[in-house]
Amino acid sequence: MDAPYDLLIKNISTMLTCTAEGEGSLGIIKGAAIASVDGKIAWVGKESELPTEAANSAADVIDARGAVAFPGLIDSHTHLVFGGSRQDEWARKLAGVPYMQIAAEGGGINATVRATRAASEDELYERASRWLDEMLSWGVTCVEGKTGYGLDTGTELKILEVMERLDKQHAVEVIPTFMGAHDFPPEYRENREAYIRLILDEMLTAVGEQGYARFCDVFCEEGAFSPDQASRILIAAQDYGMVPRLHADQFRDSGAAELAADIGAIAADHLENMDDRNIPLLKEKDVVAGLLPICSLYLNYSYPQARKMLDAGMRVAIATDFNPGSSMCSNLPFAAQLACMQMKMRFDEAILGITRSASESLLMENKIGMLAEGLRMDIALMDIPTPEYFLYHVGRKHTWKVIKRGKVVWENSAEPVFLS
Repeated sequence: MDAPYDLLIKNISTMLTCTAEGEGSLGIIKGAAIASVDGKIAWVGKESELPTEAANSAADVIDARGAVAFPGLIDSHTHLVFGGSRQDEWARKLAGVPYMQIAAEGGGINATVRATRAASEDELYERASRWLDEMLSWGVTCVEGKTGYGLDTGTELKILEVMERLDKQHAVEVIPTFMGAHDFPPEYRENREAYIRLILDEMLTAVGEQGYARFCDVFCEEGAFSPDQASRILIAAQDYGMVPRLHADQFRDSGAAELAADIGAIAADHLENMDDRNIPLLKEKDVVAGLLPICSLYLNYSYPQARKMLDAGMRVAIATDFNPGSSMCSNLPFAAQLACMQMKMRFDEAILGITRSASESLLMENKIGMLAEGLRMDIALMDIPTPEYFLYHVGRKHTWKVIKRGKVVWENSAEPVFLS
């Protein structure tokens, strides 16, 4: 017999392995069980086929009580680490004050930059840790987090240090992205080329030497970084081992989608106003579309054309875009629900968007995002009668237990509603 199981989960009514291909690709197993050794999945399948000797020797056994099992959810686009709050701005916008006026008065991203620069590393860590606690309670076991609220070398490195600490100490895995090209800081508003030179000549070197950032992202948009400026930064970042990704075509068709294809970006996110002509190009270059429906809701803005992208064969990830200005929401299941209700995505497509496709957008598909032998034992057990109920009942926290690398890391203290 192989090594005894560290953890065995039995009595799963329905398991979504997310391993199949094509339509209906959730890889559903009814009456399922799953077991791990050293934090990795060692066996998965129908409980009736579970090897008896190995099952009897399992060190720990969880009776799932008929729960539905999902791969640990993945939030593939967040701005996790920031200082301050902008609820006052939000109230002013509701009262009709234009964003440009708020920004001219020192608000907008500049307000968050000031607060983040002023905050200590420990203060930023404690705040971000609380956000991760919330995300974990929704069944999220991995998030991508971006810098970009420092916009100077020291604060950008500080944000990356915070994410490295979180990844080591929190149950939720954190994938860091360097985004010094999030905006131009106030001190460089009148000399944008000087800020680009700062990124190229100082920030990238320091970030590369630090070694934490796996990706480099740029906000490529009219009024932010042009395709030429973004290209210079992303090409230079690749010399330090950072994989390119882009904030693309959020407010207008800016040429960012074409750049994502040309430069070999793993993901192009936002895409609310991408011209349809670029869908075949992104498909050909295998760029993952990272769609952020909560941001569209928050800004009362257009939604991306998810249906056209999926019909063309593109991979689509769904994320929260958690940030203090345009998507102050950590609820990833809600993002998937919006994807179905506002972007014409099917249930299976939305689930893949927060599991397998999300892992692919982070180059983590050989570790997380699916339930298969050899991958990490990351599972969210949901207190729901059927898989579809997960996105049907809006606003309810369905999570019962969350397992990360074979260990229970979160449990709902409330009495389950549907589990027998």
